[in-house]
Amino acid sequence: MSPNFTAANLARAAQLLRERNGSLATFLTEDDKGRLLPDYLAEATEQLARDCEEAVTELDLLAKNIDHIKDIVAMQQTYARVSDIVESIPLDSLIEEAVRMNSDAFQRHHITTTRAYSKVPPAAVDKHKVLQILVNLLRNAKDAIEERDAGERKVILRLRNERDNMIAIDVTDTGVGIAPENLTRIFSHGFTTRTEGHGFGLHSAAIAAKGMGGSLTASSPGPSRGATFTLLLPAASSSPPPTPAVAAALPFAPA
Repeated sequence: MSPNFTAANLARAAQLLRERNGSLATFLTEDDKGRLLPDYLAEATEQLARDCEEAVTELDLLAKNIDHIKDIVAMQQTYARVSDIVESIPLDSLIEEAVRMNSDAFQRHHITTTRAYSKVPPAAVDKHKVLQILVNLLRNAKDAIEERDAGERKVILRLRNERDNMIAIDVTDTGVGIAPENLTRIFSHGFTTRTEGHGFGLHSAAIAAKGMGGSLTASSPGPSRGATFTLLLPAASSSPPPTPAVAAALPFAPA
């Protein structure tokens, strides 16, 4: 009898014991199937205990994810109510908010996050759009590195001053990289290198960044060598142009 701990096999084991009721000693010591039963039942008990522990762990994770989704929905509803309003915003807080919204996925995929924040002034931006862009970039980074070995799954976040009164946010991953011919094409509507992708996310993010007076660009040493996405945004002391209505109407979704 192989250690196959299905409900049907456990039912068969119980049936064997019922059929030998009254001669169990002989069955368990002399019958070939009977001699295997004690070890089988012991292993089945251990396996069921492990399955119960895994189920409890999965339920705990599911409950945390549900709470996390509720937080995200509430947060996005809050931001949506004030969308298209340009404010003076500290970008480090928006980066951390985007990281928190991706924290469960990063934890499941064993992705480590490193921060390198320089002292920068607040930015003059629509915080809802910036948050959506950052969430998009972090999700793309997760997708790009999930096939790497656990120790190689890294995302580096940088916040730094850039020329012409601009502030730069760099999202660098250690993932599959980008071929040179795709560095500009990835922002085109409908272009994607992933079989399950739709090519809307980066296109919409680039338009939103431009609408706030900034830009979104990509760089990569090449395939299998990671990539960096750089979001440039105007510092609050500058005067960014008003956000075009078309940018507000475009959907945000992972590329």
